[in-house]
Amino acid sequence: MVAYHVTQGIPVPLDATDFYRGLDERFIKRDDMYFLPDQVTEYDTARMKMKVESVQTAFLVTNEKTAIGWLYQLLGQTPMTYQEIQPKFMQQVKTVDRYEDMPELSVLLEENFIQDDKGRWYVPDTKKEGDVAKLREKSLLREFDGYLKTKGKLKLFRSEAIRAGFSKLWKDKNYQAIVDIAERLPTQTVQEDPNMLMYYDISLSRIGQA
Repeated sequence: MVAYHVTQGIPVPLDATDFYRGLDERFIKRDDMYFLPDQVTEYDTARMKMKVESVQTAFLVTNEKTAIGWLYQLLGQTPMTYQEIQPKFMQQVKTVDRYEDMPELSVLLEENFIQDDKGRWYVPDTKKEGDVAKLREKSLLREFDGYLKTKGKLKLFRSEAIRAGFSKLWKDKNYQAIVDIAERLPTQTVQEDPNMLMYYDISLSRIGQA
Protein backbone atom coordinates (compact mmCIF):
# COMPACT_ATOMS: atom_id res chain seq x y z
CA MET A 1 0.00 0.00 0.00
CA VAL A 2 2.83 2.42 0.89
CA ALA A 3 4.75 1.48 -2.27
CA TYR A 4 1.72 2.22 -4.45
CA HIS A 5 1.24 5.69 -3.00
CA VAL A 6 4.95 6.51 -3.27
CA THR A 7 5.26 5.37 -6.90
CA GLN A 8 2.13 7.32 -7.81
CA GLY A 9 3.35 10.43 -6.02
CA ILE A 10 0.32 10.37 -3.71
CA PRO A 11 0.66 11.26 0.02
CA VAL A 12 0.34 8.19 2.26
CA PRO A 13 -3.06 8.63 4.01
CA LEU A 14 -2.01 7.29 7.42
CA ASP A 15 1.12 6.58 9.43
CA ALA A 16 2.22 3.26 10.92
CA THR A 17 0.68 4.04 14.32
CA ASP A 18 -2.76 4.66 12.82
CA PHE A 19 -2.41 1.60 10.58
CA TYR A 20 -1.69 -0.78 13.45
CA ARG A 21 -4.34 0.84 15.62
CA GLY A 22 -6.81 0.14 12.81
CA LEU A 23 -5.76 -3.50 12.69
CA ASP A 24 -6.22 -3.84 16.47
CA GLU A 25 -9.68 -2.28 16.26
CA ARG A 26 -10.94 -4.38 13.33
CA PHE A 27 -9.30 -7.78 13.71
CA ILE A 28 -8.29 -10.31 16.38
CA LYS A 29 -4.59 -10.65 17.12
CA ARG A 30 -2.83 -13.93 17.83
CA ASP A 31 0.95 -14.39 17.96
CA ASP A 32 1.56 -11.09 16.11
CA MET A 33 -0.84 -12.11 13.33
CA TYR A 34 -4.33 -10.79 12.56
CA PHE A 35 -7.43 -12.89 11.91
CA LEU A 36 -11.10 -12.55 11.07
CA PRO A 37 -13.47 -13.88 13.79
CA ASP A 38 -14.23 -17.07 11.86
CA GLN A 39 -10.52 -17.68 11.21
CA VAL A 40 -9.32 -17.25 14.78
CA THR A 41 -11.36 -20.22 16.04
CA GLU A 42 -9.59 -22.56 13.62
CA TYR A 43 -6.20 -21.09 14.52
CA ASP A 44 -6.84 -21.38 18.28
CA THR A 45 -7.83 -25.03 17.92
CA ALA A 46 -4.72 -25.83 15.85
CA ARG A 47 -2.50 -23.96 18.30
CA MET A 48 -3.94 -25.87 21.27
CA LYS A 49 -3.36 -29.19 19.49
CA MET A 50 0.25 -28.26 18.73
CA LYS A 51 0.80 -27.18 22.33
CA VAL A 52 -0.39 -30.54 23.63
CA GLU A 53 1.51 -32.59 21.06
CA SER A 54 4.79 -30.68 21.30
CA VAL A 55 5.31 -30.85 25.07
CA GLN A 56 8.46 -32.77 25.86
CA THR A 57 8.80 -34.74 29.08
CA ALA A 58 11.56 -33.70 31.46
CA PHE A 59 13.21 -35.46 34.37
CA LEU A 60 14.55 -32.32 36.05
CA VAL A 61 12.13 -29.48 36.80
CA THR A 62 13.93 -26.14 36.51
CA ASN A 63 11.24 -23.81 35.11
CA GLU A 64 7.61 -23.61 34.02
CA LYS A 65 8.17 -25.47 30.74
CA THR A 66 9.90 -28.42 32.36
CA ALA A 67 7.28 -28.45 35.13
CA ILE A 68 4.56 -28.85 32.50
CA GLY A 69 6.61 -31.59 30.84
CA TRP A 70 6.93 -33.42 34.15
CA LEU A 71 3.18 -33.15 34.73
CA TYR A 72 2.51 -34.55 31.25
CA GLN A 73 4.73 -37.50 32.07
CA LEU A 74 3.02 -38.06 35.44
CA LEU A 75 -0.58 -37.63 34.32
CA GLY A 76 -0.04 -39.42 31.02
CA GLN A 77 0.23 -42.64 33.02
CA THR A 78 -2.74 -42.21 35.38
CA PRO A 79 -5.19 -39.34 36.02
CA MET A 80 -4.70 -37.94 39.53
CA THR A 81 -6.41 -35.51 41.89
CA TYR A 82 -4.76 -32.30 43.03
CA GLN A 83 -4.17 -33.83 46.46
CA GLU A 84 -2.32 -36.76 44.87
CA ILE A 85 -0.22 -34.56 42.59
CA GLN A 86 0.71 -31.82 45.07
CA PRO A 87 3.22 -33.69 47.30
CA LYS A 88 5.00 -35.16 44.26
CA PHE A 89 5.10 -31.72 42.63
CA MET A 90 6.58 -30.08 45.74
CA GLN A 91 9.45 -32.56 45.64
CA GLN A 92 10.16 -31.74 42.01
CA VAL A 93 10.14 -27.93 42.29
CA LYS A 94 13.04 -27.99 44.75
CA THR A 95 15.32 -27.85 41.69
CA VAL A 96 13.63 -24.79 40.11
CA ASP A 97 16.04 -22.06 39.01
CA ARG A 98 16.60 -19.38 41.63
CA TYR A 99 15.11 -16.53 39.59
CA GLU A 100 12.30 -18.51 37.95
CA ASP A 101 8.80 -17.21 38.78
CA MET A 102 7.10 -20.60 38.97
CA PRO A 103 3.27 -20.56 38.77
CA GLU A 104 1.26 -22.39 41.40
CA LEU A 105 0.42 -26.03 40.69
CA SER A 106 -3.28 -25.12 40.43
CA VAL A 107 -2.48 -22.61 37.67
CA LEU A 108 -0.37 -25.11 35.70
CA LEU A 109 -3.14 -27.68 35.91
CA GLU A 110 -5.89 -25.24 34.97
CA GLU A 111 -4.03 -23.88 31.95
CA ASN A 112 -2.70 -27.13 30.51
CA PHE A 113 -4.82 -30.09 31.62
CA ILE A 114 -8.44 -31.21 31.93
CA GLN A 115 -10.33 -32.32 35.04
CA ASP A 116 -12.79 -35.22 34.86
CA ASP A 117 -16.02 -35.70 36.82
CA LYS A 118 -14.11 -37.33 39.68
CA GLY A 119 -11.82 -34.32 40.10
CA ARG A 120 -8.82 -36.07 38.53
CA TRP A 121 -6.53 -34.17 36.15
CA TYR A 122 -5.48 -35.82 32.90
CA VAL A 123 -3.60 -35.09 29.66
CA PRO A 124 -5.93 -33.78 26.93
CA ASP A 125 -6.45 -36.07 23.96
CA THR A 126 -6.49 -33.89 20.84
CA LYS A 127 -8.10 -36.74 18.88
CA LYS A 128 -11.24 -36.45 21.03
CA GLU A 129 -13.60 -33.64 20.09
CA GLY A 130 -14.73 -33.34 23.71
CA ASP A 131 -11.20 -32.62 24.95
CA VAL A 132 -10.55 -30.12 22.16
CA ALA A 133 -13.81 -28.36 23.06
CA LYS A 134 -12.77 -28.18 26.71
CA LEU A 135 -9.38 -26.75 25.73
CA ARG A 136 -11.09 -24.16 23.55
CA GLU A 137 -13.42 -23.24 26.42
CA LYS A 138 -10.39 -22.69 28.66
CA SER A 139 -8.95 -20.34 26.05
CA LEU A 140 -12.23 -18.43 25.77
CA LEU A 141 -12.54 -18.07 29.53
CA ARG A 142 -9.00 -16.70 29.78
CA GLU A 143 -9.94 -14.13 27.15
CA PHE A 144 -13.15 -13.29 29.03
CA ASP A 145 -11.16 -12.87 32.23
CA GLY A 146 -9.19 -10.18 30.41
CA TYR A 147 -12.45 -8.31 29.74
CA LEU A 148 -13.29 -8.46 33.44
CA LYS A 149 -10.01 -6.75 34.29
CA THR A 150 -10.67 -3.76 32.03
CA LYS A 151 -13.03 -0.82 32.39
CA GLY A 152 -15.25 1.15 30.03
CA LYS A 153 -17.13 0.06 26.92
CA LEU A 154 -15.84 -3.02 25.12
CA LYS A 155 -15.20 -1.88 21.55
CA LEU A 156 -13.65 -5.14 20.38
CA PHE A 157 -14.46 -8.56 21.79
CA ARG A 158 -15.18 -12.17 20.89
CA SER A 159 -18.85 -13.08 21.24
CA GLU A 160 -17.89 -16.71 21.90
CA ALA A 161 -15.74 -15.59 24.83
CA ILE A 162 -18.64 -13.50 26.19
CA ARG A 163 -21.03 -16.47 25.97
CA ALA A 164 -18.53 -18.80 27.65
CA GLY A 165 -17.88 -16.22 30.36
CA PHE A 166 -21.59 -15.62 31.01
CA SER A 167 -22.13 -19.37 31.35
CA LYS A 168 -19.29 -19.63 33.90
CA LEU A 169 -20.52 -16.61 35.88
CA TRP A 170 -24.04 -18.06 35.90
CA LYS A 171 -22.79 -21.32 37.39
CA ASP A 172 -20.94 -19.27 40.03
CA LYS A 173 -24.15 -17.25 40.67
CA ASN A 174 -22.20 -14.06 39.97
CA TYR A 175 -25.17 -12.21 38.48
CA GLN A 176 -23.74 -8.76 39.12
CA ALA A 177 -20.69 -9.48 36.96
CA ILE A 178 -22.94 -10.62 34.10
CA VAL A 179 -24.90 -7.37 34.28
CA ASP A 180 -21.73 -5.29 34.51
CA ILE A 181 -20.19 -6.87 31.40
CA ALA A 182 -23.47 -6.83 29.46
CA GLU A 183 -23.83 -3.10 30.06
CA ARG A 184 -20.32 -2.54 28.68
CA LEU A 185 -21.29 -4.22 25.39
CA PRO A 186 -23.09 -2.49 22.52
CA THR A 187 -26.85 -2.66 23.23
CA GLN A 188 -27.45 -4.19 19.80
CA THR A 189 -25.05 -7.06 20.54
CA VAL A 190 -26.95 -8.12 23.65
CA GLN A 191 -30.42 -7.59 22.20
CA GLU A 192 -29.72 -9.62 19.07
CA ASP A 193 -28.10 -12.57 20.85
CA PRO A 194 -30.76 -14.74 22.61
CA ASN A 195 -28.11 -16.38 24.78
CA MET A 196 -26.60 -13.14 26.07
CA LEU A 197 -30.02 -11.53 26.48
CA MET A 198 -31.28 -14.44 28.57
CA TYR A 199 -28.33 -14.28 30.97
CA TYR A 200 -28.62 -10.49 31.20
CA ASP A 201 -32.38 -10.31 31.80
CA ILE A 202 -32.47 -13.10 34.38
CA SER A 203 -29.38 -11.72 36.16
CA LEU A 204 -31.07 -8.30 36.36
CA SER A 205 -34.12 -9.87 37.98
CA ARG A 206 -31.98 -11.88 40.42
CA ILE A 207 -30.13 -8.74 41.49
CA GLY A 208 -33.44 -6.90 41.91
CA GLN A 209 -34.70 -9.65 44.21
CA ALA A 210 -31.56 -9.59 46.38
